[in-house]
Amino acid sequence: MAKTNFITEFNFEEDIELELKKLGWESISDFNRKDNQEVFNYKLLTEKIQEINRVNEKIAMQAIQEIKKISDDLISMNIQGHSMLVNGIKIFDQEQDRTLTIKLISENTNENTYQLIRQFNVSNGTDQRLPDIVLFVNGLPIVIMELKSPLANEKIEDAFKQNESLKRHCPKLWTFNMMNFLSNAIMTKYGSITSSYKYFYGWNKENNNNNNNNNANPIEFLFKKEKIYQIINLYSFYTNEQNPVKYLAAPHQIKAVQKTIDKLKKTNDNRGGVVWHTQGSGKSVTMLFLAKAITREFNQPTILMITDRNDLDKQLFQRFLNAESFLRNKAEAITSRQHLVNELNDKKHFGIYFSTVQKFVEETGVLSNRDDIFLLVDEAHRTQNNLDGERILSKEKEEWLLKFGYARYMRDAFPNAKITGFTGTPLMKFDKNTKDIFGEYNDIYSMRDAVNDGATVPIYYELRKTKIDLNPEQLEIMDQIQEKYTKTLDFNDLSSEQKIETLLKNVNSSLIFEDPNIIHKKAVDMINHLKKRTNILHGKAMIVANSRKAAYIYYQNIMKEFPEYRDQVILVMTESNNKDKKEMADAIVPKAKINEVAVEFRKPNSKYKIAIVVDMWLTGFDVPDLDVMYLDKIIKWHNLMQAIARVNRVYEDKDTKQIKVSGLIVDYIGIWKFLADALLQYNATDIQDDISIEDVHIAQEKLNEAFQILNENYIPGITKLGSGTLNESFKYIMNAYENILSLSVEEKNKFIKLARKINRFFKIAYSVITEEEAIMAKGVETINSLLTVSVTQKDETLNLTIDSIKQAVADIVDTSKTDIQILESKISKDINKVSEILVEEAENLMKTSPRVSAELLRHSIEAQIMQMEHTRPVFAQKASDKLRDIVNELSKSEKLDNVIEMLKQLAKEVTNKQNEEPEFKDPQLQAFFEVLADDEYLTHNNNSEILQRIAKELMESVKENITEQYHNNESIKHKVKLALIKLLQNNYNYPPKKLEDTSGIFVDEITKQIKINEGYFRKDD
Repeated sequence: MAKTNFITEFNFEEDIELELKKLGWESISDFNRKDNQEVFNYKLLTEKIQEINRVNEKIAMQAIQEIKKISDDLISMNIQGHSMLVNGIKIFDQEQDRTLTIKLISENTNENTYQLIRQFNVSNGTDQRLPDIVLFVNGLPIVIMELKSPLANEKIEDAFKQNESLKRHCPKLWTFNMMNFLSNAIMTKYGSITSSYKYFYGWNKENNNNNNNNNANPIEFLFKKEKIYQIINLYSFYTNEQNPVKYLAAPHQIKAVQKTIDKLKKTNDNRGGVVWHTQGSGKSVTMLFLAKAITREFNQPTILMITDRNDLDKQLFQRFLNAESFLRNKAEAITSRQHLVNELNDKKHFGIYFSTVQKFVEETGVLSNRDDIFLLVDEAHRTQNNLDGERILSKEKEEWLLKFGYARYMRDAFPNAKITGFTGTPLMKFDKNTKDIFGEYNDIYSMRDAVNDGATVPIYYELRKTKIDLNPEQLEIMDQIQEKYTKTLDFNDLSSEQKIETLLKNVNSSLIFEDPNIIHKKAVDMINHLKKRTNILHGKAMIVANSRKAAYIYYQNIMKEFPEYRDQVILVMTESNNKDKKEMADAIVPKAKINEVAVEFRKPNSKYKIAIVVDMWLTGFDVPDLDVMYLDKIIKWHNLMQAIARVNRVYEDKDTKQIKVSGLIVDYIGIWKFLADALLQYNATDIQDDISIEDVHIAQEKLNEAFQILNENYIPGITKLGSGTLNESFKYIMNAYENILSLSVEEKNKFIKLARKINRFFKIAYSVITEEEAIMAKGVETINSLLTVSVTQKDETLNLTIDSIKQAVADIVDTSKTDIQILESKISKDINKVSEILVEEAENLMKTSPRVSAELLRHSIEAQIMQMEHTRPVFAQKASDKLRDIVNELSKSEKLDNVIEMLKQLAKEVTNKQNEEPEFKDPQLQAFFEVLADDEYLTHNNNSEILQRIAKELMESVKENITEQYHNNESIKHKVKLALIKLLQNNYNYPPKKLEDTSGIFVDEITKQIKINEGYFRKDD
């Protein structure tokens, strides 16, 4: 009978062996050893020591004797073995009267011998064990592979447990171990000798089609001959701690370092690129690996680590201190600019220094002209921006001042230094284009990638609404106040809009956020909610309050209502220079003890269970076993994403082996709107500009047209703004403001509309505008702001109305006379599945708040379209066009039922398409196929199989002709385009003569996919 069991562990093992042999590994059955307790091939090692080090057999045997002396516990033996691999063995040569450093592995792969043994028999003197595959370099076992059949009942975690028992059975086998490798063909993981299973990195075949996936072939990625030496020397190290931990780089960390080093070697403008690795995915360790790589690739460099906090990032600094042996340098904290100058002058070469961006808050002049300085900037998306400067009107100095971001001053201070940016969050809408400062993205590892790879845990989201019965009488009074004021306004005058905006901005949200009765209800709900989660890890939580006052009220309520938590709650916020009442000051953790308390809170068995915070600890503070965050504060954009990432850290309890499965965000104020906006970009598989390059230049043209209108009608000489002194610019702006103020209402309205257009065009074209255009745009913005301030400040009725409205709101929300309820939401979704969260919330609001419901549906559809635009570009574009039309209808329609039905129908279409089985698993091929299938001629004359073949051939053609200069080199673009046209014409007679004009359109669509998905076409992937 024919053999029908094709998927066996034996077959899989054989497949791995074949892949390794393709990479140059020699498969042997065993080597000559005295018994199965001997695990090193001393004969081969002796020969290799002689060859690599050019020494005689006597010296080689002395090195072998040092290896034979290794005898200790498992980790101590591996520390010694790792040190020997990295640093060599010191041997005194009596004949030459000098000490030699004997290397066991050569950087030259031709001098090493790479071998594998399947079912390597090892014994502890009593029992035999047969690890599936052991990899040897020069006779030393460096990788142990435990493999499972994908159809076996045993899971990949069982493979990990087998290797754990192998450590106890034969610790000697692990002396030189570089990597513990596990796979069942579907999932592959690897880790260091000290890693628990939860901290293993790897690949999941289901996610291999993601553009940002580490590499589709882990064997090829990890076990090329040259990669072995790199992993041992560059991508693994032991910490200098009492209980040393062995770090081993994850795939995304290795790729980021390699790409950044390549960029630093090639850059001709000192921009070293940006690494975006999501919060919790080991960004600080990636920075450390990069620092090590820079020291190896460049001659005695000086590395300056720049962090984005007033206080030095102690976690990152400590990380570098703990890696002193690995870096062969002790990192030093810079206390002042002068301290930095002194160090750079005294130590002209290799050194690692830590500084904060705040030391570059103003112009410093050139601190060093050296070209061997490397700036590694943490959180590069925020305060580093604003290279072109921002204009600020100073009435005190009577000057129009030019204020730059820190990055400009850093670049001026170190004009020849190479600069690389790191960020845990992507650029949001209208952020200054980071590429202007640091260059292109080197590597992207998004939140979704991290969760898929197990580098972080998923975050779940729960909404708990606060329901307050408002005082109807006071609501009527507030309406009357507003109505009375609006009757005084002339709505033909656009300044009336500005007054209404000012009125709305002055309604104080603290009345809600700081109301003791509301906080009481929330605090009780939070603690009861937390009590239900006490069995999840260690029951550790963070409460994020809106203000210092609100935080203290939370603290008081928990102390009063839950006395059992009295010694378990900490109030963490900045001290207020003796402005706080004594009771409040006593409750706050003193600044002198904040580090001590932080260390305690991070401990798994910490006596503290709840931290109440406002701003502190929301960024850069890692507590891996933090289970839940209770949000009662409006946070936006980067800060929001950094805050929620406090609960996404991987964690495993060393004693109980309990594993953190997920983190939880509980939202008490409805932060979902900001969350949706942020996540749409945060989870993007590729970073796209908000608009196309064509739109940017169109916006720039319209901006200049608007300037011309201004110059001719409202502000003569605007095109020369900034050419004179700061005082002359100040006087020019004040004169222009006075002139606009004296215009008729109709003309003033025209100016305000024009100023708003300029502001919009300026933001769209921000990445391509000139310095002169930026100065003019800022000048117009300043004049318009002066108009707003003047019309609102001079309106006494407005100021009185604001005071009346504030009092009315206080009376409406009189919580001493009304009922407060916390409504438990049914929403508890993976935060990455933002579209699902939005749909559920939209359904809940359809009857009560249809317009809000429609907006949520819109966001949900946008999220799904964004996920599809790389693999189904044609459908995504059509869906996007439909959505745009519906949104236009939404803005005009009073009756929302039809609009909501249209949105629901579109949402259904998008979901159905998303669930369709694609023709290709590879996203780039699927994208090409989509474009082909949209062509009427090709679809009519060819079946699906032929279209799939064309897609593959187009892909190969692009890869053959593309280079890294594609986007900046028109001749390379033309070459790629021409190759595609020839392929279609020669192989498929496309287009026929009657459709010749369509060829250009079709090829343009294909090349558009190259632009969108450029990462697919890199030849090193």
